[in-house]
Amino acid sequence: MRMDASVVIPTYNRGRLLGVCLDCLIAQDYPKDGYEIIVVDDGSTDGTESVVRERESMCRLKYLRQTRTLGNGAAKNRGIAEAEGEIVIFTDSDAFAPPWYVREHVRSHRTHPHSIVDGPAISVHDERCILDPPVHSPAVRILAALDFWGEEFVNANASCGRCDLMKAGGFDETFLKWQDLELGQRLRKMGLGRVRNRRAYVLHYEAGRRDLPELARYMRLNGKYAALFYEKHPSAWARRKTRLRYLAYDRLFGRLGCTESYLTQDRLMRCRKAGSPWYPLLRRLYLIHVYAEGLKKGFDMGRLEASRD
Repeated sequence: MRMDASVVIPTYNRGRLLGVCLDCLIAQDYPKDGYEIIVVDDGSTDGTESVVRERESMCRLKYLRQTRTLGNGAAKNRGIAEAEGEIVIFTDSDAFAPPWYVREHVRSHRTHPHSIVDGPAISVHDERCILDPPVHSPAVRILAALDFWGEEFVNANASCGRCDLMKAGGFDETFLKWQDLELGQRLRKMGLGRVRNRRAYVLHYEAGRRDLPELARYMRLNGKYAALFYEKHPSAWARRKTRLRYLAYDRLFGRLGCTESYLTQDRLMRCRKAGSPWYPLLRRLYLIHVYAEGLKKGFDMGRLEASRD
């Protein structure tokens, strides 16, 4: 019997959240024999397997375990390879879907074949959202209905025909960031259109805010892969998207003598501890600086690879 859709969920050490994610997907109003759920465990050590196994009898549910942690791209590529559905829907293990989620993705593909379909990923932070995800909430529905544009082909909520994904070559596993947008660009170059289905939303749970050192690491890594993305898909749009202007800002910071004097983690931590009114501005400038550092590292890597070729 033909399988309409495969929902692919890469996960790593998110057993508690994954359980909620799976419960939402098991409760879909789509025929049980029309879709499957594929969990790709990227080497978790928190009992993720048991979370999946105890739900296997409730629906078509596959558990695939990576022998070592290879990253989201590799996990999703394995999910694509194992998928039986004509349509592959990607979501995250910390995303909670309403009961009509699969139906809406399938409906969009039936109406618009050979398209990328994406929907809103509405951020929630309250711990109570894990215990009882407010997927039916009127406030959530309004937020989703007003989300006209949003990001294209985001990890938490996007779908595409399996044949198109295979033809594109799947996710580029060298990208630890920007991998979903990078694949989206290749799909668009193949001629696929984009469909925004605002009814196919998810709640995307995000824990507390990152501290400054963690945020700085994230921004550097993001900048690094932004540079690699731009080199692979150069355009005016990609220049804006990757914020290459931050390189010029960072050069200006250097000429003004701000980088060493003010834009350091130690200086910012002292400002915060002292309650300085300058802290929010300096924090913002510091994050621009570390993102620019990541961009420079990415471009250096690209030049190194080019010289090897």
